[in-house]
Amino acid sequence: MSDHYINYNMELETDGNARLMDIIKSVGKDEELIITMEGNDAEKSKHILKILENNGFEVLPKGGHEDNQYHLVARKRMH
Repeated sequence: MSDHYINYNMELETDGNARLMDIIKSVGKDEELIITMEGNDAEKSKHILKILENNGFEVLPKGGHEDNQYHLVARKRMH
């Protein structure tokens, strides 16, 4: 089991989405994908949530109060 991490820069959406799709393919059933972005970009994360959900992931959003970071913790759904 290993975790996969992405620091997502909303200004680079095209590159970020391509990287996200590449990593999604490599995430196993007992692994987590943790996506971090600036707290100010949390509102813009809806398209990331949709991509993850459409690819069989459950997503738990977490806000970092001390570091102004927003995290999406995703795990593959059990079928």
